[in-house]
Amino acid sequence: MNSLLHYDLLRLEAFQNNQAVRNSIAIAQEGGLTLLKFKPVKYFNYCLGKIESPKMLDLIRDFYTDTVEKQHQILIDTEDEASKAILSHCPDYQIDQKIAVMCLPPGARYHRFVHTDIRLKQVSENEISEFAWLYLDCFEAENRHAESVEENFLHKLRVDGLKFYFIQRNEQNVGITGLYQNAEFQLLSVGAIKYEFRNLGFHKAALSWRIDHCRNQNPDLPIFSWAYQNSISHCNMIKSGMSLFQELLSYKYVG
Repeated sequence: MNSLLHYDLLRLEAFQNNQAVRNSIAIAQEGGLTLLKFKPVKYFNYCLGKIESPKMLDLIRDFYTDTVEKQHQILIDTEDEASKAILSHCPDYQIDQKIAVMCLPPGARYHRFVHTDIRLKQVSENEISEFAWLYLDCFEAENRHAESVEENFLHKLRVDGLKFYFIQRNEQNVGITGLYQNAEFQLLSVGAIKYEFRNLGFHKAALSWRIDHCRNQNPDLPIFSWAYQNSISHCNMIKSGMSLFQELLSYKYVG
């Protein structure tokens, strides 16, 4: 399974433990396509896989008809010519951007970025409220009053193998990051810096810290991450020595 999809399914399953938002979440499978939905959170309203026929587009539109303005995305592999051909004949969808799934294979060399003022502090359940709102600050999230946001993050923190960290500069929280590990792979799950502390090398230092941690704990497992192509996160992954594992095309619904 795609590492991005695996992680997002884990997160949605964790959110379903929150009764306040449970009815806003849906997961479906149709042939080679997996559909995810979390109505109040735009990011999760996407499907990933193969578009096997034009009729599948009707199914997709129906699945997302109750999201805000029916917003959703279709993610397909850039080498999936059949799905691209079907989507090219549907004016309801337009190519939005590319997502790069990056990988550092076991034993591959990587470049370490060291910043002496930066350290990562693991987040405890008692600190999840502070982490949740710092997370939204770092991503400049529009939905500032999302219902039960703190409880959602608490349920994520309880997922086996998932850890969150504060990125600290001289004990001041300047960003957030995360790491997910299982028996098959390791995932650099999230990383963001507050606006006023960007472009100072903190993101690269946090990336290196997590790679070191993964290599020390599970040297025989690959390390994955993903980012929008040509974003700062993507560029930092390349500078660290990660290489392209899979490229996804994102088709945005514009109907």
